[in-house]
Amino acid sequence: MLGVSVSTIQKMVEAGKLRAWRTQGGHRRIAESDVHAANRDGMHAVGNLSSAKALSVLIVEDNQTMVRAYTKVAIRWTGTVDLSFAGDAAGALLQIAQRRPNLVVTDLLMAPFDGFHLIRTLRASPELADTRVLVVTGMTDEEIAAKGGLDPLTLVYHKPLSLERFGGYIDARVQDRQHQH
Repeated sequence: MLGVSVSTIQKMVEAGKLRAWRTQGGHRRIAESDVHAANRDGMHAVGNLSSAKALSVLIVEDNQTMVRAYTKVAIRWTGTVDLSFAGDAAGALLQIAQRRPNLVVTDLLMAPFDGFHLIRTLRASPELADTRVLVVTGMTDEEIAAKGGLDPLTLVYHKPLSLERFGGYIDARVQDRQHQH
């Protein structure tokens, strides 16, 4: 209803921007009237940025160690990045269809659908063909080429991932996004 990810809702609750309570099972519950009020008041803004200015990033990763690393570095982007995760390419395609992220960060080797399939599907869609894609992979350039290679719009970072380099890339995308609006 607010057009943001679950993680953004969690941040809004933690920041006191949206009222919520917890069930005995630890789940957050938000009254529909509070969601409407937040939407009406423009509270779907993340930090000082409207959701239109926040960089929407989908990270497609099946390795929980990498997910934790991404989450750790993402703390510095609170208010500027709307971050969500998918565990495989199939889940990513469902999220992409719903949210249209500005950037997709993906591994290449996953099951049941790999990152190659995900990228080819994006590039084949007229609405999604220009989506920025950053691949983070343990594959060598030769191994990528042997699987058909990647298009020139796709940037590749090799593992082990330098979180400083990754953070700099995201910071640059955030700056680009803010200047576009």
